[in-house]
Amino acid sequence: MKRLIGMNEKISVIVLAHGDEKELNRCVDRVLHQNYKDYELIVVSTNRNTELEEKANSNDRMTLYIKDADKLEDLRAYALERATGDRILFVEPNDFLIDEGSITTLNEVYTQKNADLLLNSFMTFKDGKFYFIGGEDEHILGNAFLFRQIENVEFRKLGGSLIKKSLFDEIDNDDLVKSDQVLLNLVSKKAKNIIFSYQNKYVYDEVAGNKLPELDKGKESGLYFSDAFKVVEQNKKNGYTNKIPEKISIALCTDENLVKHIGTLLYSVDENTSSFVDAYIIYDNLSEKSLKKLTALNDIFSTVKVQMVRVPDKQQEKINKISLENNGLPVTSCYRFILADLLPGLDRIIYLDIDTLVLGDLTELWRINLEGNFIGATKDALSYSDMNASQRFIFEKEMYFNSGVLLIDLNLFRECKISNKLIDFAINTVSYCRYGDQDILNYYFSGTLKLLDVIWNCGREFMDGIEDKIKIVHFYGLEKPWNNIVYSFYIRENIINMEHIYKLYQYRFLQKSKSLKDNKVTIVVTLDTFKYSKTLESVLLQSYCNIEVKVIDVSQDDRVKAKVRKLQLYYPNLKYYEVTLNDDFSRVMNFVIKNSSEHIFFVKSPYVLLSKTISDLMEIILENQADIAVVEDRAYNLNQLMYYFVEKDNQLEDISGQSKLNSLNGCLIKKEIFDVVGALNFEDNESLTATILEKADKVMVKHSDYLIKVFD
Repeated sequence: MKRLIGMNEKISVIVLAHGDEKELNRCVDRVLHQNYKDYELIVVSTNRNTELEEKANSNDRMTLYIKDADKLEDLRAYALERATGDRILFVEPNDFLIDEGSITTLNEVYTQKNADLLLNSFMTFKDGKFYFIGGEDEHILGNAFLFRQIENVEFRKLGGSLIKKSLFDEIDNDDLVKSDQVLLNLVSKKAKNIIFSYQNKYVYDEVAGNKLPELDKGKESGLYFSDAFKVVEQNKKNGYTNKIPEKISIALCTDENLVKHIGTLLYSVDENTSSFVDAYIIYDNLSEKSLKKLTALNDIFSTVKVQMVRVPDKQQEKINKISLENNGLPVTSCYRFILADLLPGLDRIIYLDIDTLVLGDLTELWRINLEGNFIGATKDALSYSDMNASQRFIFEKEMYFNSGVLLIDLNLFRECKISNKLIDFAINTVSYCRYGDQDILNYYFSGTLKLLDVIWNCGREFMDGIEDKIKIVHFYGLEKPWNNIVYSFYIRENIINMEHIYKLYQYRFLQKSKSLKDNKVTIVVTLDTFKYSKTLESVLLQSYCNIEVKVIDVSQDDRVKAKVRKLQLYYPNLKYYEVTLNDDFSRVMNFVIKNSSEHIFFVKSPYVLLSKTISDLMEIILENQADIAVVEDRAYNLNQLMYYFVEKDNQLEDISGQSKLNSLNGCLIKKEIFDVVGALNFEDNESLTATILEKADKVMVKHSDYLIKVFD
């Protein structure tokens, strides 16, 4: 039978000891009784040991060296220099090989798998029993090695590892004396084929007083996911500086779903930035309508110039290999990885997520010195208790950052060919990345970060007390100005206040761009109590933009009026009508309706609208040529303090000719219906709804939970 090449390569077994270990002689005996033909045993001890000397004198395979050292790691380089084998097997002095065929078996796996680094799942000897786990041998990608070190102790321990000797020749002498796990991490970056085996030929003896190595973590940790930190270390020694041009460059990455939000973001940049700005919009596949819409922005802004940059097919194909299925993020989130290649003429860039709003001058951010680092970013709000082990590792080492706003040194990216390295890293490690691109960037650039003030990327958790200092607000997570949930209005006061500011910028942008034309909706909001005045905010934060809001205040509470007056600062399309005890409610309502737009929606407190209520109802009206579109309501207990998840059954029913309306609450109605019926009595719901239904040719109801009744 033909033998595999390398099956009989010489193996150097290395044992580093102090000479007084309890089970050192057992360790040596087990090695000397191996049936593998070509191996040597090198024992380096800091103290003399008579028994070891006798064994060495009586066995040609064993060589004993006595060398003074404070730590066993200091003996490692000495032992490696004297090793003559092609492969190195480390055995710790209190551990042992399970049987005489252990080296043979490990070498067979090493050779058959064409490995140059073989690690092993080891047995544990405890209370007179052996404990072990089985499994199929695994191929470990080099980029994923540190993730396994964080998760599995076998990846932190040289004992039981069979390693190609030439890999150590590529390691600096200073690194050869570092801890097992740091050295293994460095070797993994040199190895071409890493195998983790479940042969269980190596035994860790817990009884002998051994301690398994804790993960080397914290600020002084020598473990890194990439070599990027070495570049930064050298940059700081050499006094490297990144060129800062006069004109600011920003990048946005988009798909079809986000196009409609870009105008508001760029409007906020245009309004608040004192320098000229080139805005590069990175995309792969946009409709002609969207492309035309985005290029037309150049006719609106005075300081911002929009430039469209399509991702080349070859780069798109490579990025598509990054599987983001487990975190639900779009592939566009990875375009920031390749900005240096897409924009070869730029020295640096500010990357912005599209769910941000610029409230300060980007010139200040642009001029920040990155001090030789690849990127500048702010800390993320993810709490330590919610982090997984890998995220905690990054947090304890430096800082876990948010990737929604980045200041990037594109020159440094290109010099180090980071884009391709980063994509390869992402392809190999994305399964470990809970938050997709953000985790990928945190892991790869650990130790290369310029920490920015949180005012440059401020989410809800950081807003309290600094609202007037925020330069960029970031609407990350589920809650956005175009997608709110019931919980937000009562618990997330700070983020809702920022969303009102967003809506003001949106309104001004839409007015300037003259984007609002047909199908305007007047939303009539009746408020009878201050406690549930959040009804109004849910109306103002509708994703449908072509609206005007008219508040009918019947509360007799000055706080309602004060709240509306405050909100009018952000909503020029908000009007207020007070109904006192001496006023005729029906007269006020008829007046409001008479002066409304072509569609009217009715809602009253304590109901709250979900963000897409009006947009979806308008779609129903237009697609079905309906006169009325109605939504059903659901209840929400505010005291539960929990998110309310939308549960749509998506059933649309034609109820034309039926008497199914109890009130106008939750109804979107064509104004022409009211023009026909004339003045109505809003004190009599039964008569009111009957009159309206009589004049409507088509009435559609959406069985949904767009309309939420909030109660304690």
